[in-house]
Amino acid sequence: MLRYLVLFLMAGFASAIHAAPGEPDHPFDGFVGRWNCSGHFASGKAIASHMEYAADLGGSVLLKHHADRPPASYRAVESWSQVPHAGRYAMVVLDSFGGARRFTSEGWQGPVLTWQGDAQVQPAQRFVYTRLDDRRYRVDWEVARDGKRFIMGDTLTCVRQD
Repeated sequence: MLRYLVLFLMAGFASAIHAAPGEPDHPFDGFVGRWNCSGHFASGKAIASHMEYAADLGGSVLLKHHADRPPASYRAVESWSQVPHAGRYAMVVLDSFGGARRFTSEGWQGPVLTWQGDAQVQPAQRFVYTRLDDRRYRVDWEVARDGKRFIMGDTLTCVRQD
C-alpha cells in the first residue's frame, strides 16, 4: 500500500530532466547507492542511519530510503524530481511517524543543496546537503520553531558503501 502511495505522489512531481551539454544526466546522480551515516541531535545524543538512493521512472525521479539504526525508529521514503518548467526541484517525504511533507529546492549552489519546506510544513524545516567529496556528504536537518531562525535538529555525515 505504501509503495502505491509513494508512486502516486511521485507521479505528481515527475518529469523528464534535460541536462545541458556537459552536465550529468540528473543533478542527483551522485547520491545513487548505499550510504552509512553517523552524527548527532542538537542535544548531542548520537544517531546513525542507513540511506539508499536509486533512480526510478526512467531516471526522472530519485528515490531515497532512510532508516535510522536502533534505538532510533525514524524511517522515511523520499522522492526527488524536477518541477516541470519551473527551474526548481521537488521532494516529498513520507515517514514512519505519519508525516507527509513537501519541500522545494533551487538546485545545487556550489557543493550545497537546500530543500526548503513548503508553507504547510510546520514548524518550518529544511534539509541542507553538503558534498564533502565524492564519497562523503553531510545532511543537516534544521528547524525554525519561531518561524524565523533555523537551528540544528540533527546532523549526519554519510559515507558511500558501494
